[in-house]
Amino acid sequence: MFKILGKTGIMALALTLFIGIATSFPASAADSQNTLRQDIIKATAGHKLTTDELNRMSRVLSEIKNNKEEYDLKSKKPNSLDEMVSDLDNKPKIKSLLAENGFTTREYLIASMTLAHSAVAARVGEDKMPNTDPENVEFVRQHQDAVDALMQTRR
Repeated sequence: MFKILGKTGIMALALTLFIGIATSFPASAADSQNTLRQDIIKATAGHKLTTDELNRMSRVLSEIKNNKEEYDLKSKKPNSLDEMVSDLDNKPKIKSLLAENGFTTREYLIASMTLAHSAVAARVGEDKMPNTDPENVEFVRQHQDAVDALMQTRR
């Protein structure tokens, strides 16, 4: 359903923008992946998506898409949200781009993962996606064109 730039881009830019990562790991996943999943669930709980965030995320991804060679998108598989934040914080160009668009690294990751989870839930149904905020799913539906455009930016 969603074509993504590549595994390295996914890891560097919030693991995924449009895959429900918080619920995508099987129960038999390694402890580190369970820790990551739990970190994401906790961090995104209560986060409310905004039009402003969506616009800023679009600017970030457009910049990276248009200038891929300028950004280090390689990343190791994280064991926790803190590792994800640390990895991106150690990439000055990406950290600067996020700051220019009003995000800390953690804020960007949380907004991205909330959007990802909510976008999947809007497509497959909230009942199939645990830990889904109905207000965020409704936000995605109300802004479907902008969300779709953001997904196109990632291709």
